[in-house]
Amino acid sequence: MSAQLRRLLPTALLAASLLASGCAAGHDTTPNPAGTHTNRTAPHPTSAAELPKGIAKAGTQQPVDGGSWTVALQRLERLPAGTGPSKTPAGSSAYRTRMTVTNTRPHIATAPQIALTIRYGDLGHEARVMPAHGSPSPSPSADEPVRVAPNGSVDQNVRLVLPDQAQGQRVTMTVEATPEGLAEPELLFFEGAVPGRPATPSPAQMPGGLNRREAVTPLGRWNAGLRLSEVSLTGEGASRHARLELSVANGTSDPLPGLGTTLRVLAGQDLHLITTVHPAYGYPDAAIAPHRTATQTVDFRIPAAAADGPVTIEAVAADGSRITFQGRLG
Repeated sequence: MSAQLRRLLPTALLAASLLASGCAAGHDTTPNPAGTHTNRTAPHPTSAAELPKGIAKAGTQQPVDGGSWTVALQRLERLPAGTGPSKTPAGSSAYRTRMTVTNTRPHIATAPQIALTIRYGDLGHEARVMPAHGSPSPSPSADEPVRVAPNGSVDQNVRLVLPDQAQGQRVTMTVEATPEGLAEPELLFFEGAVPGRPATPSPAQMPGGLNRREAVTPLGRWNAGLRLSEVSLTGEGASRHARLELSVANGTSDPLPGLGTTLRVLAGQDLHLITTVHPAYGYPDAAIAPHRTATQTVDFRIPAAAADGPVTIEAVAADGSRITFQGRLG
């Protein structure tokens, strides 16, 4: 789902609920000079019953705007086959969660704008959230304010698709709620589990070597809380479609604003710059919960002549610090 859709969708969902109840990769200049990573240390282990500070159990109400509003997200429910989104791919299942936004004021008020990101598993892969009723785009009323009666609430079922191997794994739901009149969102985190039993044993919560620092890191390994997978290529012609996974570990007790990592892709021994992929332009960049990890798929294109050759990817953090990864294309 695009960053634009992710931002607009929850507002459209809330508007629809109120009515029902009667109430690309971009090119840019080189980022800042090198620095040091300070916020990507290894998350500490937590048991299933223990949640890090700042993460609430699914179903809990969390305050927004000094308690003027509360937001709650319920545990995931698996939808029966055939009742979920029409384009549920093979090997995946549809789920839903109910989001409730409550106005605790004694007067009518405009609900906060809400963006929702759902991640699953220890690496925090992002789930595919579906528009209401399977619609491929937000409704025309997405920009209409949602007004809620005093002590009233707005409910909405949010549907999503997860691969079947996600069953039994942790699911972390990130709410970015922006109250009326404010420019910056407040961050709320809810956590539960994907219904079902895992098909395979869950891996360790976090791979080792998160605090390792190397001059050059092979693709697929961690360095200072950051990991790039190997690059896969598909397609024919003068250029190929390339894909990798970017993982960022938040080892602090505070939320990270997002993955915040720009990728500079260079091919061959002469380090020819192929493309620069930026957060929010080339991939979504939602906030990361305390002591959790987020993994995002990143897509870009490379010349066919560079296929099967060496690739160097420079990961540049928001503070300008850099980590260099190397591997092969293909």
